[in-house]
Amino acid sequence: MLNLKQLETFVCIANLGSFRQTAEQLCTTQPAISTRIVNLENSLNTVLFHRDGGKVSLTAKGRELLPLAESIVSGSQNLLQKANRGIELSGLLKIGVSETLVHTWIPHFLEQLHQLLPQVEVELSVDATVNLTKDLLARNLDIAMMMGPVNEPSAVNKPLSSYELFWVARPDIAEQIEHKVSNFVSWPIITYGRNTSPYHEIAHYFKLNNIHNIRFYSSASLSASLKLVENGVGIASLPKEVVQQQLDNGQLAVINADWQPNPLNFTVTYLNSSESIRNNTLINQAVDMALTVANTKASSMS
Repeated sequence: MLNLKQLETFVCIANLGSFRQTAEQLCTTQPAISTRIVNLENSLNTVLFHRDGGKVSLTAKGRELLPLAESIVSGSQNLLQKANRGIELSGLLKIGVSETLVHTWIPHFLEQLHQLLPQVEVELSVDATVNLTKDLLARNLDIAMMMGPVNEPSAVNKPLSSYELFWVARPDIAEQIEHKVSNFVSWPIITYGRNTSPYHEIAHYFKLNNIHNIRFYSSASLSASLKLVENGVGIASLPKEVVQQQLDNGQLAVINADWQPNPLNFTVTYLNSSESIRNNTLINQAVDMALTVANTKASSMS
């Protein structure tokens, strides 16, 4: 007779494409995983996976049955979550965030997380999106809040925040620009790191419009970029939310230039998982909390 553990294993293998990785994720052995699938296939009287050496892929019947299995697993998780709602969650939550968010609403999110889930420990990683994506897919992170989405079948992406980018500089530099991006050539352009979409978009614009002799001072550290632009080293492209204090006190000024890069769009991303109900509940609550805090902060800024 089939059971829920067998269905969870079926869904996990379908997402990961590996018996070995599934065994690691479900904290058991590969033979135990194989036994669960063999028993499930016997109960269903069908073959769910093609097994070719170390490669695993769904059969036609496996692809047909997978949505039903996912629905059953999801339904059971929702049932247990509601039944266990009064039980206080605990454990370690590994969160990755882009530095832009640290300068906006992440402190408020962590404050609320502490208030509502006081028994949960947080391991916070602040890094570039490309590195956060790698860590998330390697399951070294539970949640990543970064420039998204992540285009992986196992990734769940939820829109989080969007920030317009503005050209900013020290007021004495801003006065000399005359609203033309082509006049930026006299100063270095301070940007996000070279492995980010804002850098590539800005570099492509200058190349496309034959604006030559542009110097880039790119940095993976947003704090370093802020210091550079505050000290008059160059012109930066940053969200107003990050530099609002400097704009208010007159340290920086917005340059209303004839072109600006596209907004930064952030998602909160996590992976579909067949791990314990408690882990899934913790991740879901943290994701919902992040969405609520981000929306609240966005409303207060509008």
